[in-house]
Amino acid sequence: MRIHKLLAAMAGAVSFAMAAPAMAQPASQVTVLQGGRIIDGNGGAPMDGDIVIRDGHIAAVQAKGAQPPAGAKVVDVRGKTLMPALIAGHAHLGITDGTTSGAANITEANVTRQLQKYMRHGIGTVAVFGTDHDFIFKMRDDQRAGKLTLPTILTAGHGFGVKDGAPPIAMGMDQVYRPTTVAAVREDFKKLVALKPDLVKVWVDDFGDKKTSKMAPALYREVIQQAHRHGLKVAAHVYYLEDAKRLARDGVDLFGHSVRDKPVDDELIGLMKQKNIAYIPTLDLDEAFFVYADKPDWMEQPFFKGALDQGVWEWLNSPNYKVKEVSKKDLAVAKANALALHKAGIKVGLGTDSGATIPRIQGFAEHRELELLTIAGFTPMQALQAGTSVNAAILGIDKERGALVAGKQADILVLDANPLDDIRNTRKIHAVWLRGVPVAGEGSTGAAAR
Repeated sequence: MRIHKLLAAMAGAVSFAMAAPAMAQPASQVTVLQGGRIIDGNGGAPMDGDIVIRDGHIAAVQAKGAQPPAGAKVVDVRGKTLMPALIAGHAHLGITDGTTSGAANITEANVTRQLQKYMRHGIGTVAVFGTDHDFIFKMRDDQRAGKLTLPTILTAGHGFGVKDGAPPIAMGMDQVYRPTTVAAVREDFKKLVALKPDLVKVWVDDFGDKKTSKMAPALYREVIQQAHRHGLKVAAHVYYLEDAKRLARDGVDLFGHSVRDKPVDDELIGLMKQKNIAYIPTLDLDEAFFVYADKPDWMEQPFFKGALDQGVWEWLNSPNYKVKEVSKKDLAVAKANALALHKAGIKVGLGTDSGATIPRIQGFAEHRELELLTIAGFTPMQALQAGTSVNAAILGIDKERGALVAGKQADILVLDANPLDDIRNTRKIHAVWLRGVPVAGEGSTGAAAR
């Protein structure tokens, strides 16, 4: 089977362990991660100290030298850096498997495998934007009940797209609603809301294919209105500045990609500030269209190779990988726009569209996105916030996740080096803790990923 071949192919590539299918130890165990350098995710000054974990949550963050609670299990993390597990703010599950792509790959086994990959790479929450099949809802509920050791799943279920248009069915997007009337939007929304999605996804543009149509404004306005009636946020696929302005006027909550045809202007910035619209630039999406032809040094590193499915390394180095030259321009515009919006006070989060196509490598892409944000002009601290507390706020999960403070869920990334010194140090993973349990790396249990 391809899954078993994948695990064998990762030999020596990733040094941390795959989680067992259920929690490895009781979450009620009081545990202290003692003596680490703590980056809280909120932008506070790093501190040396301890994190006390109880019932899957952070009970306290203590200064160095504090006495651990009586009977607590103490884990020595001196010399390590602790930060919140990353939140993948825009991802897709199941579409790819090895060097194949399409809806036939979207099975529970493949989705589980990919979530485990995200987990091994330090991702504690995965937000899936509109391409899930219905089994994801039971997986989500089982995961939240502690029956599955997987990252927290947020799902938009079935997104809303355009008949004979975006998103292309050939990409594996066969499960998307494609209404042609306002009445059809309402009927589709009844079906969606019955599944209890965490958010709503809408595609409105033409993906650059002038032979297809964009979504009629009356249709996406109805999607937004229906979502807001049910207390759900709407994330929109976006590329064009004018589309972004129309969506902003009509109350969209989140742009799930960058504006890439033009620089953002004062009108859009004003609308986004007025309506508290957030932005996830997915810089890695644009880079993935050309970067592998340049053979960057990180392609040879174990962290990258360990994230690849069987055959993908060869695929990326073959004529099957076709460079899209326009994406070089798109990435330059996207980086400038992300920084401009950040400086204007807009919430800019971290997402990559990983898993939508073969070159968008799940698990690695999120760490590369951190680096791309710093290349765009974010400080390492600001990039880390984008992938933790800012993403949590954007996705409406900040009461539970996104920061290392008392009361939050204990989703913790333990690193061998400080990412504030070099953002690429997020790839030096020593251990991953989810809901107060070590699920990958030092101290975890389960079959080794090699």
